[in-house]
Amino acid sequence: MAASRPRAPRWHPGRTVHGGVAALALAVGLAACAGGDGSSSAADAADAAERGSAGAAVSAGADCLAPQVLDALGFAGGGGSSTAHPDVPAAGPVPDGFSAVSAVLCTTGETLTDAAGRWAAVTATRLEGDVRPLLTALTASSTVPASGTPPTPCAADAERADLWLVDALGAAVRVALPSGGCGPLPVSVSEGLEALDAVDVEHYPVELVGPRATASPTGS
Repeated sequence: MAASRPRAPRWHPGRTVHGGVAALALAVGLAACAGGDGSSSAADAADAAERGSAGAAVSAGADCLAPQVLDALGFAGGGGSSTAHPDVPAAGPVPDGFSAVSAVLCTTGETLTDAAGRWAAVTATRLEGDVRPLLTALTASSTVPASGTPPTPCAADAERADLWLVDALGAAVRVALPSGGCGPLPVSVSEGLEALDAVDVEHYPVELVGPRATASPTGS
């Protein structure tokens, strides 16, 4: 079911940053020149480089209805989609060398109604524009979840998000979001998303939350 017109993501509270040894060496060199507070900056850079060294696995394309994405969005059992979607890798840091040119934001919070009743929906918003501010926010040490960090418990009524970055050929990576995408995102990430243009918005019903009442049969 397509929206009548694209609209910006509802989160209110490029240069791909390359990690690894090169980024760490640069940070250490700058810290040595600066001295004092530079040690803290070097530690932050080292932490971000270590967290991003593995990176998320690359998929053939972004999919907001993949079982792992639906699970992350709070739909137990992968939702009620009648069409099977392939499994996708776990979300992770932006991998080194991945050149994102757009993003796909998967969010909850919308409902749709049809003959069966009221459905909780997943909204897939394709975003295009200058992705560099978003990449900078996603690769900052303050927003990259540490390796092995357990998922943060999420309230049942909290809105959730899952994010894909997409390259020029359509390949995509699921990016780990702070707090697992539960609740408001950090300001820097929200601003990076809001700076992009929503070029396409689709709403997909995934869980029937309010079945339509049917007339009870009457006896003769």
